[in-house]
Amino acid sequence: MTGNAILRTHQYASPAWRVLLLSALTFFSSVGLTQAAGQAPGDQSAREVRPAARPQLPSARDTSESTVLSKQGRAYRIRVSSPRVPQPPRGFPVIYVLDGDAWFGITAEVVRMREYSKLSPAIVVGIGYPGASFFDAQRRSFDFTPPRSVDRDMQEAGIALGGADLFLAFCNETLKPWVRERYAVDAGNQILFGHSLGGLFVLHAMFAAPQSFNTYVAASPSLGFSDKVVLSGERAFSANPARLPVRLLVTAGEFEYPHPSPGQLEDYRRYFTANPALIEGQTAQQAVDALFAVREGDDDFDQAREAQALAERLARSGVAASFVQFAGEEHTSSAVSAVNRAVPFALRPAR
Repeated sequence: MTGNAILRTHQYASPAWRVLLLSALTFFSSVGLTQAAGQAPGDQSAREVRPAARPQLPSARDTSESTVLSKQGRAYRIRVSSPRVPQPPRGFPVIYVLDGDAWFGITAEVVRMREYSKLSPAIVVGIGYPGASFFDAQRRSFDFTPPRSVDRDMQEAGIALGGADLFLAFCNETLKPWVRERYAVDAGNQILFGHSLGGLFVLHAMFAAPQSFNTYVAASPSLGFSDKVVLSGERAFSANPARLPVRLLVTAGEFEYPHPSPGQLEDYRRYFTANPALIEGQTAQQAVDALFAVREGDDDFDQAREAQALAERLARSGVAASFVQFAGEEHTSSAVSAVNRAVPFALRPAR
């Protein structure tokens, strides 16, 4: 029977016969291909021609951008990355990312990559500012610093401090309801990520209102800011029963304050040499020395060591707290490593 005859018969055959007939059709087709190439049917060197496999790609995601106002009329640039997959019965976990203008895109891509590696899909919400600067020094300094914060240099520069309680109220009373109205969220799996001053705010939020989020990630938190003002809430938090369901990840780079890496010092030296107008009256080396000078009263302060000690104290108080330090990473670059570690930490079930 010819291949064409087999194909016509296949249209009317029973399911069992279809399997046999399709196998025969494949055999006759391969015979024709090998013979056309001058090869015997049994020649093992013949290559079977098969259609190309469909590439496996990460699931598509939708991204939106909106402006959301606080009750005081402060505008926030809110970007949301949501998975284009069927929603779980309880909804999607939500990762709220501070300094969203800097870290939203990286976090969304890590979540996408981890979903491809079979981690649960999640919504990412980046909280940024209308100017879309990588870091908005004025706004973040107010939003992320606790009440009673004092920093002479920042205040002399006209930067207001101490708005963390107002910003926490915006997150809890305005932003999270706004997200719930638009997306299917898992109210029992809410994550907060912040780096540097953002990490400082993460700790303040956890100390002040631990029920606000389920998982907190404080990456390279600025613990020394304003004479360690954030730690004033640690004692009350350690006695608060609401702390027990909380999970906390604290991270730091190897080269945190006051230990810049040799490469970072050289980067700034080259930059100042190429841009002398920025350091008028100084040499490049003088500008580098001034920028990385140890602050008055910080002779014994080590940011990475302090972060580790905090995580260990909280773990002893019953909090599921962990600390990770990233070898070779500086203060800013360690944020990328922290995102990559934070996503599986937050989305995998607690052990």
